[in-house]
Amino acid sequence: MVAVAGVVLGLVLVAVGAGVVRYAYSLTKVEEQIDAIGSKRSGDVEPAGWHVTLTKLFGGVVAAGGLVVLALALQP
Repeated sequence: MVAVAGVVLGLVLVAVGAGVVRYAYSLTKVEEQIDAIGSKRSGDVEPAGWHVTLTKLFGGVVAAGGLVVLALALQP
């Protein structure tokens, strides 16, 4: 029997993880802009390369976890 909640959770995790991987630069840039609120420096902020890479890695781990949940939910 298929576990519907597991399928839904797996699909949500895959979608969120893929979105984080796809939009890692934009998400990280928004986070840096929020962090810069109240600082004295002026101008546009850019995220560090390592931060974007770490965000992509996190998104990949979430998507992989979603695939595992999905596979376990679809087992007979």
